[in-house]
Amino acid sequence: MVAKISVAKTGGGVRVAVTGAGSKAFRVPALESALTGNFSPDAVASGAVDPGSLRSGGEASPEYRAHLVTVMARRAVQACK
Repeated sequence: MVAKISVAKTGGGVRVAVTGAGSKAFRVPALESALTGNFSPDAVASGAVDPGSLRSGGEASPEYRAHLVTVMARRAVQACK
């Protein structure tokens, strides 16, 4: 699975973008809201990404992709610190 997560904290707010996990690039509003209140890896909660909206394929299930998005988002936030 090749997925990329981008987390940005700017004057315009927090943005979380994902590519490679769904049929197209998408943002994760639940993570953006959580990180707006507390920009730390601890604010990235499991379950923030609905597996039903993610691709299924031979290399990874939608549930695994959703889990991986949260793990990668935590790492991205940590890298911003």
